Amino acid sequence: MAGVVGRSCTKCAGLSLGANGVATGGLKPSAGRVRMSNARGRGAGRVRQGVAKIIAIVRALCADLGEPRVFSGDPARQISDAPFPGGGRIVAVNGLASALAALDEIVEQGEGAAHVEVWDGDHDDVHPDRDQVAHYYRFQELKLGRRYRRGDTPGSGPTGDAISIDWNGVRPMRSNPRTSDHAPGSDIRRAQDQFNGSYCAILRLLDQSFNGSPQSLSTAISSMYRLKVQAQALMEMPTEDGITTAGPTFEYVPPGR
Repeated sequence: MAGVVGRSCTKCAGLSLGANGVATGGLKPSAGRVRMSNARGRGAGRVRQGVAKIIAIVRALCADLGEPRVFSGDPARQISDAPFPGGGRIVAVNGLASALAALDEIVEQGEGAAHVEVWDGDHDDVHPDRDQVAHYYRFQELKLGRRYRRGDTPGSGPTGDAISIDWNGVRPMRSNPRTSDHAPGSDIRRAQDQFNGSYCAILRLLDQSFNGSPQSLSTAISSMYRLKVQAQALMEMPTEDGITTAGPTFEYVPPGR
């Protein structure tokens, strides 16, 4: 079973369930079968509910097979703090306790444990005097136009400083841009092709990171910042209609192209 919780927008976990209900990933579990009532029941759309089901399955697996058989893979395949320094934390999964810690982190970055906290337990990297708001509530801050401050809860909503948005600074990017919108060899098409090449290179690095080469993660993360620059440059390029600008297309490019 693999379970990795990263920082910022990389906070995620590599837990998955095979067809027989056995968790799979970088740390391979032994073969086994666990019956879980309503494991795929309805109403699991929310992050917290979905993770609760996974926790129940992981606990049942350990009770049925024993931890050593469930967490039986090579620990060296796990992502750890070593190759990816920075704020927040990464949880390398090597047993039940660490698996539960990784899953708890996912809940915190979603709607929070039982909807009682908006904070993820870290300090804001940009504003060290502030607590860091979980991802779900960061988007809510933008939607409501106000920041969360100490004492706020999911029930109260944000009561801190207002968030101002300069809508005149928003690029009029074409909706759902595609490379096929522009002639081969045109400036926009070349820029989009370059962006897609960079994007797919990052996907391959992430795939390597979670499949035996954890040291690739730091390279993938740093490459994301360069991808941002390419996207911003595209959104400055006017299209043929004279109204909209171009944008990144996020299209797949096979290796070697």
